[in-house]
Amino acid sequence: MPTTRPERLALTHATVVSRGRVEPDRTVVIDDDRIAAVVPAASGDVVRGARIVDVGGRIVTPGLIDLHVHGAAGYGFDDADRATVTTVLRHLAAAGVTSVQLSLVSAPVDVLAARVAELSGLVDGPPADAARVLGVHLEGPFLAAAQCGAHDPAVLLPPSPRDVDVLLEHADTLRMITLAPELPGAVEATRRLAGAGVVVAAGHSDATAGQLAAAADAGLSHVTHLWSGQSTTRREGPWRIPGLLEGALAAADLTAEVIADGRHLPPELLEIARRCVGDRLVVVSDGTAGTGMPAGYRYRLATVECVVGDGVGMVAGADAFGGSTSTLPRMLAHLHDDLGWPLAEVVAAATSRPASVAGVSGRRGAVVAGMDADLAIFDPGFRPWATVLRGRWLPAPPSGGPL
Repeated sequence: MPTTRPERLALTHATVVSRGRVEPDRTVVIDDDRIAAVVPAASGDVVRGARIVDVGGRIVTPGLIDLHVHGAAGYGFDDADRATVTTVLRHLAAAGVTSVQLSLVSAPVDVLAARVAELSGLVDGPPADAARVLGVHLEGPFLAAAQCGAHDPAVLLPPSPRDVDVLLEHADTLRMITLAPELPGAVEATRRLAGAGVVVAAGHSDATAGQLAAAADAGLSHVTHLWSGQSTTRREGPWRIPGLLEGALAAADLTAEVIADGRHLPPELLEIARRCVGDRLVVVSDGTAGTGMPAGYRYRLATVECVVGDGVGMVAGADAFGGSTSTLPRMLAHLHDDLGWPLAEVVAAATSRPASVAGVSGRRGAVVAGMDADLAIFDPGFRPWATVLRGRWLPAPPSGGPL
């Protein structure tokens, strides 16, 4: 059971992974809901009056941040009530994911606006043992039908000024929107949304690199799940026209996501993203209601029926992925243990980098004094051992985590 209130904690013999460094044998001191100090494990005075927890050399990272997740454990954010959303947030917290953007799939604009309003009360307001909500991410409906993936093509449309007006009424909760830059009105919509502080991302798009660049000039700053629902190079006569993918990989300042579940992208593509995007690369789960559920389990992404396959979600009856069925820790294990990426690099991709994209890097994403006391403690293989959330100690369930 979690502690009922924040306390003074000292996590000793910790291997702290933060800000590009791996520092063994550290003590992390937590006072109330803030990190008070990170010191060598032998520093006795600083832990006076604290409840000491020996983590036995385990990895201690900032709490993981998932910018793109649709649900977990049998429930999706599109239609779950507040109590059920909170249940999902508890599952994610137990896995070490302490901050999330609630991602919604394409639906009519008025329906999405109403759903954003319903979810607004959860922004930084869930119970103490549930992951923090950074805001809502709308994946659609301003997407290209030819790149719809698991989105219902019947609800896709270009953004109108009226649509943008409706969404901007909820700008305090709407933190990110994915759109196709080539659609009529998309550049102007980007300018207005980005001007209101909404992160605009390119995705599910047939854009050329030039159209992506035009949207970036208007304020687009992020790219949704590289290679998934994206145009690539095509030929017009002898000429090669780079697509959204090449434009994203060649860009100097756009951040970009990968789904590193070992299913969406083979190792070679993940390595290309790593080399091209570098320290702007973010790992997201794109997790769904199928996360943590057995093979054959059926779930919906709005109107689209999906089924849990071999470690991934599939659109029922189609050759298309229906989101992932993995949490961020499993993806970090794939990158580090299977592909050999450096530990500090994979942790940054799920902590400091998404914190920067979400505009919360001054409070989260690093294990340093003064930051929010949101931490994840992992056994080898990124198996969840415990979470500290809002300064409260949350041991993982006996199974090592529910997801």
